[in-house]
Amino acid sequence: MYEEASNSNLIMLLHTAIYPFIAALIVSFITGKLLRSSSFLGYLGGFIVGLSLIHSGLSFPPKQAMDYYSISVIIGILAFVSLYLSKSSTALKYGICALLIGTSFYFLLNPVLQHSGIHMSIIWSVACTISTLAYILLSHQTNNSNNTESKGFEKLEPHTPMIGLMIVAGSAAPVISIGGSLLIGQLLGAFAAASAGYLLVSLITSNRQAFSSAPAVIILAGLISQSHVLADIPLHVMILIAASCFVTPIVRNLTQKAIPTIISQAILSILISGFCLWLVWPESSLY
Repeated sequence: MYEEASNSNLIMLLHTAIYPFIAALIVSFITGKLLRSSSFLGYLGGFIVGLSLIHSGLSFPPKQAMDYYSISVIIGILAFVSLYLSKSSTALKYGICALLIGTSFYFLLNPVLQHSGIHMSIIWSVACTISTLAYILLSHQTNNSNNTESKGFEKLEPHTPMIGLMIVAGSAAPVISIGGSLLIGQLLGAFAAASAGYLLVSLITSNRQAFSSAPAVIILAGLISQSHVLADIPLHVMILIAASCFVTPIVRNLTQKAIPTIISQAILSILISGFCLWLVWPESSLY
């Protein structure tokens, strides 16, 4: 019995962390070499690998709510293209991005909310879109030319939005796993692992690109919102986790420095996750 439990834990670790991390390393390196502006595909590739392993019933075209993450990945790529490559006006670019984000949330949440009427799906999609777009806007206001950190740390600064999202996902994973859904918790872990692989390659190769975190925040926001809608995580817990995402862009804009930003995000995420774990911890034994 203990050997079976050990094997099960090892498989879970491989699917949640190891394989997504390795896949992200490989895809990030290849895409970064072929086209530097596409290295963000690394963490999306790593997440898709994790999704296919964790959600064994993954199908395309999608049939279940979880299947629509494959659509969200495609939408995230289109959102990046609309923001980074488009020569349209700023208002038009963000308008297209908002429409894409709203579509992603509608696909993810409607399969669960449709019994409450289409208006509930639209309300949730609009609310999540506004929050996600606010993060994207806020995280790209920093003027990198004002960075005064030493050369050893200055290359971290362009990647602080992704580092912040990775920390949030990693700290939220145990909360969601214990409080509502092991599946979504594992996907959060896979997202964090894939992000770590992407960041490692980007730091080594010095790849820098604007809006690389835009697809990531769409995926992470989808996981957080689904944790409430699909897995019955309390609304206030979901809001606390979602709000913690904004620590990085706010501190980054205030300090213009990577290290204080990362430390602030880590401390706040640990505190919030600890508090949320206390809120969702089941009364009965986990075993």
